[in-house]
Amino acid sequence: MKSHARILAAVVLVASSAPAFAELVIAGANLEANVNHELNVPFRGFTGEWVLEAELAHNPDAGPMIKRFEAPVTDIPGHRILLDANQPRPFVVHEDFQLLDGDLRSLAVSDWHEVVLTPGWQWVLPGDDRFPNLFADNQSLITRNGQPHPWEHIPGISPIEQGTRVDVKFPAIQPGDVLDVHKALLWVGTPDNTIWGDDSLDALTVVYDESSIRVWEYPTPEPATAVMLAFGSLALLGRGRRHHHR
Repeated sequence: MKSHARILAAVVLVASSAPAFAELVIAGANLEANVNHELNVPFRGFTGEWVLEAELAHNPDAGPMIKRFEAPVTDIPGHRILLDANQPRPFVVHEDFQLLDGDLRSLAVSDWHEVVLTPGWQWVLPGDDRFPNLFADNQSLITRNGQPHPWEHIPGISPIEQGTRVDVKFPAIQPGDVLDVHKALLWVGTPDNTIWGDDSLDALTVVYDESSIRVWEYPTPEPATAVMLAFGSLALLGRGRRHHHR
């Protein structure tokens, strides 16, 4: 009886120490496909940040995923925080993706792309001189299994100064590892809306939606690889057409 109790206790201990990744998402490079998955990312009012933990299968044939970051709230449920674009206040986003292992759909990840779709919001990355105390010292945008991982911006995709995109590449992180992405979201406003959270424009007309910030995320092959794949597909298509006309 005691041995059964010890075995049960060991099982409970292992289960409680395992990472709590709530759901599996599949994301990839097929931008013409419908969104593969939508994630709702809650805001932790007591710490003032968004936290996302999920298993990720990187399947290049899948479409991107949409992340809906809930509007910032206090630690009182449903009590929104009003944000003024003239008083910048970024909120940290911590994302932990356990890369799915043992599945043919899941490939290594060597780049990361995120596009803010909700007008008036931008990214803040670690090392931004405007907010020197926002992140821990030496915090890296990309970490692997909790350790800083080298990364660099992918040139030529979009002006990074606009702040609405993150396009970076890094040495491949393999299935079975944890890919962490550390950044922040900042409300900078739009020409007709400087206050977020009051569900109205500056002219007091109703705004379309201030319940969440929508972000489009997709890991893809590096641009050179993608171009080579595209040209390869076109070449095969052209050869098929020429063969058909003979």
